[in-house]
Formats: sequence, C-alpha cells, structure tokens
Amino acid sequence: MEIELGNVQKPVRKLRKSLKILPKDPPAEDVHHLRTRARRLEAVVAALMLGHKKMTRRLLKTIKPVRKAAGEVRDMDVLVGNALTLPSHHRGDSDNSVARLLEHLGAMRMECARGLLDTVAAQRKDARSALKRFSRQLGKRSNGKNPGAMIEVARNWPKGDAALNLMTELNRWPELNAENLHAFRLKVKELRYILQLDEDADPKFLNVLGTVKDRIGDWHDWQQLAEIAQKVLDPQDDRAALKKIEAIGKKKFNQALAVAHAMRTRYLSAYIQTGNGRSSRTFSHSA
Repeated sequence: MEIELGNVQKPVRKLRKSLKILPKDPPAEDVHHLRTRARRLEAVVAALMLGHKKMTRRLLKTIKPVRKAAGEVRDMDVLVGNALTLPSHHRGDSDNSVARLLEHLGAMRMECARGLLDTVAAQRKDARSALKRFSRQLGKRSNGKNPGAMIEVARNWPKGDAALNLMTELNRWPELNAENLHAFRLKVKELRYILQLDEDADPKFLNVLGTVKDRIGDWHDWQQLAEIAQKVLDPQDDRAALKKIEAIGKKKFNQALAVAHAMRTRYLSAYIQTGNGRSSRTFSHSA
C-alpha cells in the first residue's frame, strides 16, 4: 500500500502560503485554515519523518507556536458563534447577559488576533524555510517506479506504523470522562490526518473519525464558553443564561460520549485485529 506524495506535499504548500499572506485583521476562515494546516502537518511530520529527528524537531518548533496562536483566535470565533445562538434575553436576568458576554469575547478575540500576527511575523521566515526543506526531503523518498508514491512509507504502511499505534492507544484508552475526552479527540484527529494520506483508506472510517472529532470539539467549545461566562457574568443576575449554557454543554457531552464509545466498539478492535484499517462493521451517526 502506497502513500501519495502529493497528499503530503499539498498541505505543505498551503501552509507556506498561509504563513506568507495573513491579513492584519485575519478573517475567521483564514485563521481556521492556518490552524488546521499546521495541526495536520504536525501529525504528518511526526509520523513520516522518523529517520530525520533533527529536521523534525526544527520544523515542529517553528510550526507549534503558530498553531497554538491560531488556535486561540479560532476558539474565540467559535465561542462567539455559539454565544450568538443563545436567546438575547432571559426572564429573570437583570440585563442583556448575552450582549455582555459577546462584548467580552470580542475583546478577547482582538487580543488573540494581535498575538497571532506577532507570532506569525516572528516565525514566518524560519517556518517557511523549514517547510521548503521538508518538501525537498519528501521528494527524495519517492518511489522510482511510481514517482507519486513514497517508497519508504509504502514498505511499512499500515502495519507497525503510527496509524496502528494510534488505533491501539485509542482502543486502550481509560474510561472516557470530562477530564480526558479532549485529549482523546486530539488523538482521533491525529489518526484521521495520517489515514487521509492513504489513497486506499476506508472513507467510512474517516467519516466516523470526523464525526467523533466534531462532536467532542462541539462539547469542548461549550465547556470553554461556560468557563468564561462564569467569570464574566453574575451568578445571580445572569443565572438564566448560565443555566442555558450549562444545559447545552451537558447535552453536547452526552452526544460526544455516545459517538466516541460507538467508534471504539464498532471499529477499533476490528481494525487492530486485521491490521489493515478495514472493517465490514457499520457505524450509526445517530448513536
């Protein structure tokens, strides 16, 4: 089984472009792309460049600060979107709780955006150079018979590789709870990124991983919103708004647990046993 070289080099080119052109007031979409491309590349680099530790460390060192800074802005964009879905007025609230919460989130977003711009400016040159070196190194590992394939990865994919290790780790994960569910999601995202490199990856399994990632992420966003709201709003005067946020968070948590449990039960064990990332089992999105 072979990994298409273009599936690895394409996100490298896109990330270099994102680092080169970032508006002073970065739109939510640009921030989202920057964060996603950085996160994807971190997973890919760690999985594929095992024999180039110095290059890997250097590249990850330049990308990580950018990804974290973009993540802070992206989080604010999502939280603002969630807050906008709340009723503008709550019976029993002394004032417009949601408006005050949105004002606070907006100020946080502006601060995070300034931090992102500063981080990109500081890391841009080194990160783009490191990405260019990484792309060149990938080209050296192409399959002579099939220039678009990476021969070193093909030889070991997927048995004994990062994807199988991640599936095993997720399958052995302790009982899921509010303390470890977000960390579980990060591993799910990493696994999905790696599997997406393979042209023969099971699309159904990729969709399942995407659903788990999104459901847990949705819950985590509402959890973050609840924590901020508790600091900004008054527990008595704004109790209706706080209760609404808490209720939504609990609902999202139960939905996230359901899909995570379903994925582990119906997919991971079978995939690990076969060692080839394929299963005839089905997954219900209504779980």
